[in-house]
Amino acid sequence: MAYDALAESLRLITSGMPDGPVRLSRRRRFAPVAVDVDGDVAATRFLRRGVGCHWDETHLLTVDDHGAWRMLGGGGASDEDPTAEKFERARDGLGPYQVLPGGTAGVVRDGGSPPSRATRWVRGSAVLVGRGIAELRVDGRHLPAPHHGHLIVVWGSHRPPTVTAHDGTGRTVATTTVSPPG
Repeated sequence: MAYDALAESLRLITSGMPDGPVRLSRRRRFAPVAVDVDGDVAATRFLRRGVGCHWDETHLLTVDDHGAWRMLGGGGASDEDPTAEKFERARDGLGPYQVLPGGTAGVVRDGGSPPSRATRWVRGSAVLVGRGIAELRVDGRHLPAPHHGHLIVVWGSHRPPTVTAHDGTGRTVATTTVSPPG
C-alpha cells in the first residue's frame, strides 16, 4: 500500500514534524521522518514499510509559477528491517556530538535538457546526528533534531551548505558540509 507522497510532503511543509517515535505496522505503512524548507525549495523524508523491508525515501519539491508546491522527484533505499527498529537505533553508534551526512539526491529544477552549467538543481542530503545534538543550523534555518536523529537538508544553490550542530544550550559542537551527488 503506497502513500500519497505529494500530499504527505505538503502536510509536513505546512504543519511540521509530528511528535513521537517512528512506528510502522500493517496499518501504518509510512511515517514522516524529516522536513526542510529553504524559500521555494523543500525536501521531505519518510520511512515506508514494504514487503519484508522498509524504505527510507526522500522527495524534492519546488514552488511553481503559480505559487503551489510541486514534486520534482524522489527516491529511496531499502533495508531488511520491517520493524524500523534499526532505523531508530542508527544513532546509537555515533558519538554524542557527531554529525554524519548521508546519501544526497539531486533533481533538475528547470527541466532543462540536457543539463548545463547554468541548470538549476534542488538537492537534499540525509543527515544523522548524535544524541547530544539538539538542532542543526543551515543558512539561518533551525532544524530541531528529532528523537531518532535523522534529518534532511535541502538547498537550491550550486554550493552545498555548511551545517552547524548545536547542543541543548545552543553551543556549537560540530560543523560539516553536506556534499552534492557525484
